[in-house]
Amino acid sequence: MFRFLLNSNISHETAQFLDSLGCDAKTAAHFGLGKADDEAIAKKAIKEKRILVTFDLDFGEMFYFSKKDDFWVIVLRLRDQTVESVNKNMKWILENKVLEDKNVKNTLMIVEEGRVKIRKKPLK
Repeated sequence: MFRFLLNSNISHETAQFLDSLGCDAKTAAHFGLGKADDEAIAKKAIKEKRILVTFDLDFGEMFYFSKKDDFWVIVLRLRDQTVESVNKNMKWILENKVLEDKNVKNTLMIVEEGRVKIRKKPLK
């Protein structure tokens, strides 16, 4: 079962949809972080061992500069940012078992329509 933390820019309807697929999805608002800054949301995702899902490109930069090795981010780069499109792309990720590959754990995943780019942290 995958655990997700949806940033404030992702609808609670997507959390419900992911829950219906057997995931454990919570929104930032669920944790009282609806208006929190990016750093607080990232810290919560790490603490809760949740995959952060967002439209916000700033989390990509945070991922690269994070000293934490257990920070996993999915940045959605979708032309169509409706709930239906987000749900369709998240379902595609789950159906194609993209998250089950041990090589993608704790990476930055950039999701475009029907395509995923995986970025790992640079070696220290």
